[in-house]
Amino acid sequence: MNEHHHSDGPDPPSQTTHEDNKPVDLIPKSALSYHPRIGDPLDLLVDMGSGVVLGRSASFHTKYQRAGLGMIGAITETSDDVLTSLFGMPVLLDFVSPHVMLVAGKRGSGKSYTLGIITEELALAMERREIEVAGVVIDTVDVFRQSVEPNDDQVDLLEKWGLKARGFPFAVYIPRRTYAGLPDEVKKKARLFPLAISPRELTASDWGFVLEKGGQLSTAMDNLMGDVLESLRKGYSLESGEKVPLKRDFSIPDMIQCIDSNPSILELYQPASRTAMIQRLRRADRLGVFHPGGTSAQDLAIAGQITIIDVAPLGSDANTVLAILTNMLCRQVLTYRMAWTDEGESAREELPPTWLIIDEAHTLVPKSGSTPAKEAIVGYAKLGRRFGCSLVLCTQQPSAVSDEAISQADIILSHSLSHDNDIKALQQRAPAVMPEKFRDKVFISSLPRGVGIVFDQTTENKRGFMIQVRPRVSQHGGTDRLSALFEAVRLMIPDEIELEELEIKGAAAPESIEEGIAKDLPEVPRPPLKLSKEDWEVMDAWMKEYIEGYFERQKQEYAITEEPGPREEDGAAKPLLEWTITDADIQEEYTPAEIDGSVVSIRRFGPITRSLLTKAVARKVLYSPVTHTYLFGRDSLARETTSIVRTDIEPHLLVEEIVSKMGAMGMQIDSIKDSDGFSFVMLNKDSIRAGLSVGASGPMTCVAVAVVGDSRKEVSSISNQLSEYAEE
Repeated sequence: MNEHHHSDGPDPPSQTTHEDNKPVDLIPKSALSYHPRIGDPLDLLVDMGSGVVLGRSASFHTKYQRAGLGMIGAITETSDDVLTSLFGMPVLLDFVSPHVMLVAGKRGSGKSYTLGIITEELALAMERREIEVAGVVIDTVDVFRQSVEPNDDQVDLLEKWGLKARGFPFAVYIPRRTYAGLPDEVKKKARLFPLAISPRELTASDWGFVLEKGGQLSTAMDNLMGDVLESLRKGYSLESGEKVPLKRDFSIPDMIQCIDSNPSILELYQPASRTAMIQRLRRADRLGVFHPGGTSAQDLAIAGQITIIDVAPLGSDANTVLAILTNMLCRQVLTYRMAWTDEGESAREELPPTWLIIDEAHTLVPKSGSTPAKEAIVGYAKLGRRFGCSLVLCTQQPSAVSDEAISQADIILSHSLSHDNDIKALQQRAPAVMPEKFRDKVFISSLPRGVGIVFDQTTENKRGFMIQVRPRVSQHGGTDRLSALFEAVRLMIPDEIELEELEIKGAAAPESIEEGIAKDLPEVPRPPLKLSKEDWEVMDAWMKEYIEGYFERQKQEYAITEEPGPREEDGAAKPLLEWTITDADIQEEYTPAEIDGSVVSIRRFGPITRSLLTKAVARKVLYSPVTHTYLFGRDSLARETTSIVRTDIEPHLLVEEIVSKMGAMGMQIDSIKDSDGFSFVMLNKDSIRAGLSVGASGPMTCVAVAVVGDSRKEVSSISNQLSEYAEE
């Protein structure tokens, strides 16, 4: 089997100490309640100092040793030969290489619990700085957000496994309306953030799934939606002759206004069709999740962070919203990761390698039928590993998941299954030898909760084996109190039937109802740095062309190969800057009365374009953990970023001039911190906060300054004065 790992993995260990050679402690039998005897010989990759290793060949493990491994459980099967038995040996999953995993099991078998363990170990490997990736968990059943709390209920069991209860600083995204209705102390304690999808991200087909169960609009309604989207994106004229300009971003109320005022739509479509469309759009607006600006992949896939996307508060509409969001996430992550430099070397760009973890996968990528996410997930499964990205699909019905998706799995972990079709699907897809005992329906269906069978495609692992997953160190499942708060917020939304009756009768909606529509929710600060619509179109077209050509050459086997990547075409979007974002140690705060430019580290890049330099430094100021917490740790209604590029001045002197200019505007230096080769200067003035950093390429110096605050006028004033320093 070929070895493939993304460039953001750990450096190979330079030496092995005596302590490294200490044999691993086996998990005691008292912690493993189920231990069947399996007669077939067991030949696994074993590191005597760590345990059984999944997802690696011997040569790869020799190179990287224990870096990037996470314990997910222990061998729970016994052997006829006690001398070769691996009972109690910890089982470690590789996080350095990209993988496609399938976790299966009937309801109550522990499959979602296993996903939680994988997520915990991914986070721990990030904390140890052994890997540098992003993790995004698509939660359809509201069981992952409680990972921020420690599992204090199983302290004794955790001790047997050599573990301690703890919580994780995961970011939990919930629908924007639910978020806005919660008390601030709840948001802070549960680490909640607002989730929104920009209506511009949806195609006419996507809107069909939002507006109609099954996704099938009538021909007239489908045509109407297409014309509305085209009118907003190109602009249209009113009967008075007044021009409504094109909108790069728009809201559902903008769509409704277009239906009510665009003469071409009024002429082409019957009043009944227009009224029906408006009613459906208003119902979608009341979900409180469709909003201009939206949440992008850049907000969710952040290096060193696990993000939980929890749309349970949406009830029956959750699957549709998740499908649309997953479509957007897969497309954006894969598109960014597919960007390559002229030399053919992988570039890091805006998004890190991403582990996408999807629960209840059969609802998003079904074997038959279609969803807004299906094509995107299949593409991610087939191409993700090639570009450093991993996918974990979890389902209670493996027979109901798209064959195109699960056929890519190199690791399968199956808990108890009952239905014949699901057992057959497991047997057909297992990427390793299946012992005769594992083919017994009674055996598979009677596996205890938390016990499963693992199949690993890696050549050393010649057959599947039994595993008991470890206990979680953080809590699993939502709390009744927070769930009750979610429900209380949902009940504040007016009943759909009453609203529709008002609309049909022509009555005006009560003021309290109109105030509840998502467009009137308070703004929530977030620092997106997005490509233009034109850039996305170029990248999407390029991605589509590349995939078609690649699949044509690889019809039967979607293996990772060494063939060169796509190249930049004339006029296409430039490749984004390659760099490495790490959680490097942050130096002590330094607060001088006046800044000395010599204390500011200048990040120097090779020959790059002006646009790439400005994007790189601005991105770092907005998304570095150092500045992100400082700038966006509280609500701020306004944000502006100014990039100042000069070729006629030394970098240190330019920093001194800009800080001096900001000091003349009344701003004070809060601190200077270093991370990953950058220096970040933080300043403040009353409710205004600012952060700046500097990068250089050849004679060009770029200082990017992000300013946030409650007053848009004051923020704009500071940014406008700074822009005077920009080179013409």
